[in-house]
Amino acid sequence: MTAGNSLGIAAFWTRVPRFFLFPLQPSVLWRVIVFAALPAASAFGTSPVAIMVLFGGLSLLAWIFLLRFASRVLNETSLGRLSVADYSPLPDESLAHLPYKIMALFMIPGFLVGLITALLGETLGMAANLAVTFVTPAALMALVISRSLGTGLNPSASWGIIQGIGKPYLLLCVFLLCLTTGQIFLMVKLGELRLVPLFERWALLQAEAQQAFEAQDEEALDRAVADITGFFKTMKPTLAGAIWLISTVAMYFTLIASSMLGYVLYQYHQALGLEVEVLPGQRGKAAATKTPTDIESEQIAAHIAEGRMDKALDVAYEAQRLNPHDPVAQERYNKLLHLAGKDDRLANHAQRLIPMQLGSGNGRAALETWQRCRERVPEFQLEQPAHVLQLAEAARANRDPKRAMDLLNGFDKTFRNHPLVPDAYYLGGCILCEDFHKDELADRYFATLCTRYPQHARVEDALRMRDVIQRVRKASANKPDAAKAEGPAQA
Repeated sequence: MTAGNSLGIAAFWTRVPRFFLFPLQPSVLWRVIVFAALPAASAFGTSPVAIMVLFGGLSLLAWIFLLRFASRVLNETSLGRLSVADYSPLPDESLAHLPYKIMALFMIPGFLVGLITALLGETLGMAANLAVTFVTPAALMALVISRSLGTGLNPSASWGIIQGIGKPYLLLCVFLLCLTTGQIFLMVKLGELRLVPLFERWALLQAEAQQAFEAQDEEALDRAVADITGFFKTMKPTLAGAIWLISTVAMYFTLIASSMLGYVLYQYHQALGLEVEVLPGQRGKAAATKTPTDIESEQIAAHIAEGRMDKALDVAYEAQRLNPHDPVAQERYNKLLHLAGKDDRLANHAQRLIPMQLGSGNGRAALETWQRCRERVPEFQLEQPAHVLQLAEAARANRDPKRAMDLLNGFDKTFRNHPLVPDAYYLGGCILCEDFHKDELADRYFATLCTRYPQHARVEDALRMRDVIQRVRKASANKPDAAKAEGPAQA
């Protein structure tokens, strides 16, 4: 039995029909229709060159919009919100740059595969391409979870997700391969039916004009030019329709894949150490009746839509004041402060909200709150060392070791002589050793812990980690000066 099933979450392979139905929800379908219309509009350019330039620019714009929404679909679904109607009404600014990161996530490995093929031959190039294809779904999930391109490109982060999902990851890859194959098949067929006849007719008219020009037959040349001009005008609606159909198919299948990947994260959230907001037993209750929180959310969303941010803030402030222990009201108010640029109030409120989120075990939400504050107030720091340490542990649990080290940076100086400093050294050493594989630097952390706090309970664990590092070094050392390199680290 999978981790997902043990929580009453249906396995993703039982929901394949629902993934195909997801883009047909009205609030999703209109986006696909509108986004696909952008590249289709390029067909009405004044010349073939203008059409190509417009097509490139408008296609890029359309896919930026689509990938931004697809990222939201993946993220919201991973939290357990399986319908668009359940999505948070508040905008998530952290998704704004994800389309560019997703494009980079596909382009950088593709470039490396091409480089390997060029330098080492087609066999190794095919092997590299197969490896990239296998890892890409996990890399995309890691990217959306962390919002970090570095994490998405980090093989260890992708491998951690693959291990957490286990054997069903292979089934996920098979489903995605079938999805991609079906998408390509439909796009090729549409191209053959709608575009190829246009291109063939265009090529024939061009050939006739070329022949008339070479034969210096002015009358035939005039007819050919008139035919080309007439055809160029009449072909535009057909060309626009073909581009729209092909773009719609591509976007439709992209949203299916996003919904599926998000659901896989939701199903295996326990194994992956991820936080979710909706469990199966809660979903029916949430949909049955409107709570005061739902009404407040609707009021806030209406004020935001009408540009009345101050009114939205007033409603959110009053809601969190009356419900000081309600995480939904508190998080909503914090997000609005960030959106409105109320930096001082944002930082002050976060000092209360983050401990609440950590206390309820919602480390992911606490990390999001911390990130919002750092975006607006780069020097923002939590006041209590215990909360900093808990937040760093949450960052590591959410597979973001870089953020964990950022939180621990300067801990010993900021909270000098605090009883938790040894724990911070130990956590930092473990992250450096196990996540970044920087054994020498990790050994310094453990050595500092053992030297400065010889009676601390963490010393035994630190000594064990140092012993592991030493044995790994001895096993892998091939150079006679390896022992010299270890000397300063242990001093």
